[in-house]
Amino acid sequence: MRQSAPRFPDGAASRAVLIGCSDFDDIDLPAIPAVKSNLADLRSALTQDTHGILPPEHCRVLADPADHRSVGMALAQAAREADDLLLVYYTGHGLLDEDGLLHLALSSTDPGHVGFTGVPAELVKRHLGRARARLRVLVLDCCFSGRAVAAMTESGSLLSAQLDMSGTYTLTSTTATAPSHAPPGQRHTAFTAALLDALNQAEPLTLDGIHQHIDSRLREAGLPQPQQRSVNAAGNLALVRGPVQSHGEPPTGHEGEIRFRQQPPEPSVDRRRDTVVYVVLLSVLVAVGVLFAGWFATLIAAGGIALFAGLVLLLLLLRRGVHYDLVVDSHGLGTEHGTHSAHIPWKDIERVGVLRRAPGTVLISNVLIVRLKAGAPRPTGFHRRLNQRLPDQRYVILGMLSTYGADPMRLRSTIEHFAGGIYRTDRQLLEMDPRLR
Repeated sequence: MRQSAPRFPDGAASRAVLIGCSDFDDIDLPAIPAVKSNLADLRSALTQDTHGILPPEHCRVLADPADHRSVGMALAQAAREADDLLLVYYTGHGLLDEDGLLHLALSSTDPGHVGFTGVPAELVKRHLGRARARLRVLVLDCCFSGRAVAAMTESGSLLSAQLDMSGTYTLTSTTATAPSHAPPGQRHTAFTAALLDALNQAEPLTLDGIHQHIDSRLREAGLPQPQQRSVNAAGNLALVRGPVQSHGEPPTGHEGEIRFRQQPPEPSVDRRRDTVVYVVLLSVLVAVGVLFAGWFATLIAAGGIALFAGLVLLLLLLRRGVHYDLVVDSHGLGTEHGTHSAHIPWKDIERVGVLRRAPGTVLISNVLIVRLKAGAPRPTGFHRRLNQRLPDQRYVILGMLSTYGADPMRLRSTIEHFAGGIYRTDRQLLEMDPRLR
């Protein structure tokens, strides 16, 4: 990816405000658990000791702000203090009012009265437009965020005068009419995962380069395209000085190895559900027994059912301790399930990628597939049913990404880190071999 020479901001004269809402009072606004990780990992990237651009005290995080006051005060303070760069990032729900204007949801936002309870995007940009910082960047990861770009070009916009000046850049997760995406069970939203991946490249990307990188990642995933608008020289700004690593916990693993693991459900929820099921079954048994068999036979049957249920529950508890792991390391790709494991070394892999649909199927999606080199031995131990419809024996499906809770974009980066340029997109795999359709 060719780009102009990056310009690095002066950290001492720069400020960042990261705003995110993951939990909401209104039941019509579902929680977005990934927001917490978005905020934590983006702050870690921007303030990383070696390659970050900001001292930690110059990067303020507002997690789940309940009112406009805290947001306004944070933006106003940052606008006063920043002389070089002012960066504002929001992740959460984007809502439209009756006039189609974008508002950023807070914890207390009422979807029925967005204009009074949400933060207007134009108000945020007004703070940016009035700031004295030479470079001002707005990044929005929310539904309909592209309207923040459109508003800057509309005639008569309240912001056209303030923001159409040198050194402003707007980057949004989607278009003016499309929703943003937060894949269930993933650590980050789709846009911020791609943003963090862009910040972790070997060479620092400019804002224009970051936009191109995110666009490529989201396009491959079949998601709405990010939008951007740059005024004059803001596009050559870099947000890091080199590759940064996420400080988050999952995927788990140790040095030289990355493990993708699906997190088990909360045990408290499972226990409550199991208890209700068993109580209902025993109650039905007792009621039927009393009606047709009498008390004595009923007690014997109930005891037998209770013993059987206890054994089933014990087996379920034992199974919960077994994890499905996808392991990527310097030696190759592997899977682990309890005591069972399978592995393919890099030296035997010609190419690897993620197919959106397993060959010959409709419901089995996002499978990790490997093309073996000619003469390489076929490995054993992988899912038999998934490998039944492959066009020839040089293909091996390791499993579905959902089994391992693997984010496609981070998986690709991990494979490229350990094995170089052998990764292929879904489109490239199908172009190379149409039999995979």
